Amino acid sequence: MSKTKLKPKAKSASKTPPRARQQPLETGQVWRMAELNLQVGLVGKLLVHYKLAAPNAVRVSNSVGGRAAVEKYLKSNKAVLVKTDKSVAVKLNKNGFAKA
Repeated sequence: MSKTKLKPKAKSASKTPPRARQQPLETGQVWRMAELNLQVGLVGKLLVHYKLAAPNAVRVSNSVGGRAAVEKYLKSNKAVLVKTDKSVAVKLNKNGFAKA
């Protein structure tokens, strides 16, 4: 068996441009993936309330997940931020709960 040294591959001249940094999760964002949309509801320190469904779904259930897990899910599915709705601001009462 002959000893051969591995040669490093030459870097190609056509390098793909780096992807834009993923924006932090905020209330009212809509993220589009291949077949699903994820609409962000409330964003807390550790948890995120969101809706995940097809774009033309009639009924969509609310879900709660860890912030890091949701961000990882969006990154792994190559989600693209469609819009951010700032008018969905949530007002909290003095106890820290959302007002009805």
